[in-house]
Amino acid sequence: MSYREQDGQVILTLSREDYNELIEVHRLAIYSVAPNYRDGIRDFWDRLNAGNPRYTPYRVEEKKP
Repeated sequence: MSYREQDGQVILTLSREDYNELIEVHRLAIYSVAPNYRDGIRDFWDRLNAGNPRYTPYRVEEKKP
C-alpha cells in the first residue's frame, strides 16, 4: 500500500487483496451503522469506484415492517 498527494488529490495504491479487505470492512459497516449513515457510505463507494468496470453499486434493501 502507498499514499501520496499530487495537485490537491490523495493517491492511494492498494493491492487487490487490500482493496477487497477495504470493501468488506465497509460492507460490514453498512450493516452495523444507523440507517442515515448508510447512504453516505454507499455514495462514498460509488464515487470511489467511478470508472471501475468490476464494481457493482451495493444496495441494502430496507426491512419491511
